Amino acid sequence: MKKSKIAIELSKLKGFRNPKISLEQYMTPPELAADILHNAYMQDDVEGKEVLDLGTGTGILAIGAALLGADVTAVEKDEEALEIAKENAGKAEVKEFIDFQKRDISEIREKHDTVLMNPPFSVHSDEGMTFLEKAFFSGRKVYSVIYNGKDRSIKDFIEESPHELLNWENYEISLPATYGFHIEESKDVKVGVFITSEKD
Repeated sequence: MKKSKIAIELSKLKGFRNPKISLEQYMTPPELAADILHNAYMQDDVEGKEVLDLGTGTGILAIGAALLGADVTAVEKDEEALEIAKENAGKAEVKEFIDFQKRDISEIREKHDTVLMNPPFSVHSDEGMTFLEKAFFSGRKVYSVIYNGKDRSIKDFIEESPHELLNWENYEISLPATYGFHIEESKDVKVGVFITSEKD
C-alpha cells in the first residue's frame, strides 16, 4: 500500500471526543502516522509481525499496522478512547486483526516484534520516559514519536538502554486546537521520530 493511500485511510478515523489533558491526548496527524508506518513496513517490521501499540489512543497507529498486515495488540488505559479506537477499527475493517486491551502499560510482560507509539510528550512531564522504558522491554524494534524539546535526554536514555538508535528524523506537525484553553486554531510543534533495535 502506498504511503499516500495509508494517509487517506487514516484521515477517515475519528479523533478524541473528550480529550483529557491529564493524559496529554492529541491525535497523531495521519500524514505523520503514514510516514512512520510506511517506513516500518519497508523495513519489514510490520507485515506478518506481532506489533504492539502502546497508548493507542483512538487507534491510528494500530489500525495502520493492521492495514499493512500486522497482528496487532493495542493497549490503552482510557476506556472512552479505546471505544473510539474499536469503532475506528470496525470502520477500517481491521477489527479482527487487533487485540484491544484496556490496561496500563506497566502491566505488559509480553515480547513483540515491533512497538509503535506516540507517547505523552511534554516539556512538563516525564511520562514519556516510562513509555520508552516499557517499549524497550517489549519490542525488538521501536518506532516512536517524541517531543523535540527532549531530544538530548532521549538520546542519552537510549544509549543506556538495551536498544541502539538506528535513525532519527525531525518533523514539524500542526496540532489543531484540542482543549478549551487553546486560543489559536492550530499550533506547529517540532517532534522527532526515532527507530531503535535491540543490541546484539
